[in-house]
Amino acid sequence: MPRRMPRLDFSFAREAKRALQLAEAGVKIRAGSPPNSIVLKEFTIARLEALYEVAFLKVFLVWETFLEQSFYRYLCGHTSGLGSCTLRHPASPNIAAAETTVLGGSDYVSWANSAVVVRRAQRFMTVGFHETVLLSDATRLAHFTSIRNRIAHPSLYALRKFDGATWFLATRMYPGSSAGRFLRDQAVAAPVPKTWLEEIAGELVSLAQQICA
Repeated sequence: MPRRMPRLDFSFAREAKRALQLAEAGVKIRAGSPPNSIVLKEFTIARLEALYEVAFLKVFLVWETFLEQSFYRYLCGHTSGLGSCTLRHPASPNIAAAETTVLGGSDYVSWANSAVVVRRAQRFMTVGFHETVLLSDATRLAHFTSIRNRIAHPSLYALRKFDGATWFLATRMYPGSSAGRFLRDQAVAAPVPKTWLEEIAGELVSLAQQICA
């Protein structure tokens, strides 16, 4: 009998919420501090923006883990509420074997770039759920990765890709190409205001549900 996919989407949603709470805590601390307090002097807007960057990076890292772990389980023949993926090769007997197959002798493969994950899915599956879902949001996912890379890498290339991402998503670029400033900015005004950090995290949670709900 096929094994059932655990609700990895639930786990991802919980971890994403915890990351968002990190940024929320920073906002509440500043809002609740008296004027001219040591907290406001030390916990500057720049440091709050850095906290938003940390929160985003944590969301994205658990997103990468979600993609990896759900991918391995589909390679083992696991089924979700969506069904099972048609594999191009015999199902792996366990998660470790699936990982070994995907690594193919390498020490590491990246799960950050959704286009790379799609190509990987095409190699192992016939129109798998990862391929279908990630392709449905391919352009925005590529820009989300550029935001991640701006936080993780100081290169000029990462900076330029980030500027392109914010222009696409928010139709503007941010002083100093600041990822934290972008993530604190309002993405949705009504009916419920959301920052870009909240908007992107929510979008990734929705995609996770589509992959393995």
